[in-house]
Amino acid sequence: METDSADLRRRIFKIKRLAAMPQIVWQLMDALGDERTSAGRLGKIIENDVALASKVLSLANSAYYSLSRKVTTIDRAVVVIGFDELNLLAIGAGLAEVFDVKKAPAGFDGLDLWTHCLAVSWMARELAVVVREPVPAEVMVAGLMHDLGKLVLATQLPDELARLLELTGKGTPYFKAEGQLGLRHPVIGYWLAKRWDLPEVHSTTIRDHHAPRPSDPYYRTSCIVFLADRIVKALGYGLVQESPPAEELPALEETRLNQDQLLEAARKARGQLPSLIDQWRQMVTST
Repeated sequence: METDSADLRRRIFKIKRLAAMPQIVWQLMDALGDERTSAGRLGKIIENDVALASKVLSLANSAYYSLSRKVTTIDRAVVVIGFDELNLLAIGAGLAEVFDVKKAPAGFDGLDLWTHCLAVSWMARELAVVVREPVPAEVMVAGLMHDLGKLVLATQLPDELARLLELTGKGTPYFKAEGQLGLRHPVIGYWLAKRWDLPEVHSTTIRDHHAPRPSDPYYRTSCIVFLADRIVKALGYGLVQESPPAEELPALEETRLNQDQLLEAARKARGQLPSLIDQWRQMVTST
């Protein structure tokens, strides 16, 4: 039976935990939307959030970096971890405070969902750099949040997700099960994005990441995230659920990317993503 969309939207908006995006995430997103943002500014934002600063220092002092001297300042941690990498890790850790995937129902791997979101975010930024987007970090954030609707389902609507999993367990493709039950994750994610008053580039991409609309002002960003999602699913990073059929050619034409560039991005991902994903998992589980 299909879920009443108006009722579902009201229920989502009443979830106290989703009433507002964490302040630290807002601040990081605002900084990353500005191409002039420096490592110093990023460090100052992180310093002002005790929990996140602790996680960043813990990561910087982990076995990943094998340093002879202990890292005791956020400025040094930014240098050690890397500016671009820390952008992604920090926002992902901030959002993970809201979307606690341990609440996901049995049979659903919430960490795999986060792994997919992080991988798509990384890939979107890589493609944005290739096509010379003015602010690649803005595209990165759009990629991180593209499956916001699935995060809502996994952590806030376990009964609805259980119904989805029941259908997929009987052989129904995931996107068809969403349609049959009125639980399309791009729509659910879009509702929350509007509730949070996210920038239009992010809310639009969340809604359109499976079917970019040429009429939208952020069509190019949606196309980049669409391609990033397809590459990551082909590589098998994180949760891989069948997407609606879609032609790749319009997105390639809009971005002017070619197959050789996509293959090179995939090759680079195989070399760099596993370590980044492990680091993110360490960040969100550290005290």
